[in-house]
Amino acid sequence: MSKEIVVNKGEQTRIAIVENGDLAELFIENQEHERTIGNIFLGRVRRIMPSIQAAFVDIGQKQDAFLHFSDLIENVEDWMRYAGTDRPVIGKFEGNYTTKPAKKKRRHPSGSQDRRGRGNGSSSGDHHHVADEKSRDKRKSAQQRQHGRRDSSHDSRGGSDDVPMVDPTTFLKKDQPILVKISKEPIANKGSRITTDISLAGRFLVLVPMANYVAVSKKIMSFKERRRLRALAKSLLPEGFGVIVRTVADGRSAKALDTDLNLLIDKWKKLEQKMHTGPKPPSVVHEDVNMVSSIMRDLFTEDYDRILIDDQRLYRNLKGYVQAIAPQLADNVIHHQDEKPVFEKVGIANAVQEAFEDRVNLPSGGYLFIEQTEAMHVIDVNSGRAGRGLSQEENSLRVNIESARVLCKQVRLRDLGGIIVVDFIDMRNDRNRRKVYDALKTEFRKDRAVTKVLPMSDFGLIQITRQRLRPSITKTFSLPEGGEKLPLTHRDKGTVQYVDAGHARIEPVDLRSKVEEWIADFKNSGLGGKVRLVVHPFTALYFKEGLFSTTFKWYLKYGVRVKVEEDSKVDPLSFQFFEVKSGKNISKLPRKPQAKKEGRKPQTDNRRGSKGAKRSHDSRDGGERKGRSSSQSSNSGRGRRRPEGAAGGGSSDSNRRGRGADSTSRDGGRGDSRRDDSRRSD
Repeated sequence: MSKEIVVNKGEQTRIAIVENGDLAELFIENQEHERTIGNIFLGRVRRIMPSIQAAFVDIGQKQDAFLHFSDLIENVEDWMRYAGTDRPVIGKFEGNYTTKPAKKKRRHPSGSQDRRGRGNGSSSGDHHHVADEKSRDKRKSAQQRQHGRRDSSHDSRGGSDDVPMVDPTTFLKKDQPILVKISKEPIANKGSRITTDISLAGRFLVLVPMANYVAVSKKIMSFKERRRLRALAKSLLPEGFGVIVRTVADGRSAKALDTDLNLLIDKWKKLEQKMHTGPKPPSVVHEDVNMVSSIMRDLFTEDYDRILIDDQRLYRNLKGYVQAIAPQLADNVIHHQDEKPVFEKVGIANAVQEAFEDRVNLPSGGYLFIEQTEAMHVIDVNSGRAGRGLSQEENSLRVNIESARVLCKQVRLRDLGGIIVVDFIDMRNDRNRRKVYDALKTEFRKDRAVTKVLPMSDFGLIQITRQRLRPSITKTFSLPEGGEKLPLTHRDKGTVQYVDAGHARIEPVDLRSKVEEWIADFKNSGLGGKVRLVVHPFTALYFKEGLFSTTFKWYLKYGVRVKVEEDSKVDPLSFQFFEVKSGKNISKLPRKPQAKKEGRKPQTDNRRGSKGAKRSHDSRDGGERKGRSSSQSSNSGRGRRRPEGAAGGGSSDSNRRGRGADSTSRDGGRGDSRRDDSRRSD
């Protein structure tokens, strides 16, 4: 399977994971939504609420972070005392930080792997490495059982029974400093979720301070290799630290592991110095790498054919970063210098746009409808036009199997987390229900996130739980905090509009990229000079905001001057371009190359690009269009009439009836292309 990473750097950074030419995952980062998972804070306890088994900690964010008692590691009292000391403890730890004697009796590594699931998960949790290193579910359920019974014995690794369970309220005090790490980013009005399980993730290892164990990823299948890595890590590890050997360490030399370990220890020393000499809490003592670097660190292996980057500065930085962590892969980092946008060059631009739409079409003619509520994500499966010539049961099974593959892809692409409920088409045969359930489980095995799929209920519903570390990309870039819905003028297109504090937040990724693509095509067409961009007032504010506005950056990049004008009558999700001198609408001029790709005749495209398009823009009279349409149809037949009618909105009744007959009663040829065009326009 061919795999590649495609990076687009603009107003925001978009990273796409492409598998066999299809978009598999999409990550987006900008200044408003910076990655915070893995950051370590010196916080201050604000409130302790035993009724919900949690505490709220001030870490300097808008909302206090949520610390559940199940996220307190068993030596948290030592961490509390350590965070309150006045001097740094660099190098080997002084004193006995492991106060529970049962910890010295650890022998079986599988338990330690499960125990430290959250440590590595939060460091590299942006890419779901909790599942890559060990089972998070086992650890979490075990902790909840332990902390839920205060009188029960406590030994997370199957050791002795002489370690009593400690009530967190006995050592958690208000205004007390505490060292925590973000394990989940803020979602809606909820603050970040934090843990006291502190760890630092590297390329091959995860360093766990104040621990004394070695764990190896369960995804390294060879028992001999696991034993070698365990012995190697033990020989390199200094006293007072624990370590988790990651999957990518399979087959690595002692020098590679030692280099990675030294880098992590240096990071820890800097963290200590900053914690004890820096500002008082709340303060940040360690910031994890940005999203692009974390993907390079966690995902980029020999399995990937290349990294394609369209920004010169980012290319140089990533080239040096990969040269440092994986020199043998440095030649796979490639700078994209083509004038065509990198996502279009790879062929994933339409898939990126589809990720922000509610409706997803299936190849058979059915479709999915994906919606998000406060409590869960809901996916509805509809047969649509699928299943001609099949029985109801056969059609339902076919569409359900197909939708199982597509919805798994969309869940990964949109990074949907939490509870997901899928309403499949009803089937009477229990065997067919089982086939759909098995297909869903098979597809989710490709997902790095921890998922659990329940069998189909009598009502045709399947419940899925998926590890959620951050809001989905559709929620992050379509629905801001406190966003309110505007009147839905494009519900049929599967788009949703929102407004926040007077500023439009209407799928900015999609709208801005469309405008920039138009400008790039305008430049490549040989036309130059200044153009007028007419948009909704909310969108105009977005384009003109800041000293280095979006329009100024477009000028530096493409050499095209764009004058933004406001018009409240323009739909917030659309835009129009006009020539400055003549006032001619030139919005559709860059769409000519796409018409050729759809299989239309070159002669038709040329006419439409010259006379047909000009007439449709210069005149809005239905009678004139009708006359032109009839004269062209005598020369080129039915195929000429359809593009001319599509260019204007006032076609005659006879033309509309002709198009309707073509799109509904004819199979193949122009009828099929017209039917496809009508679906795209809908």
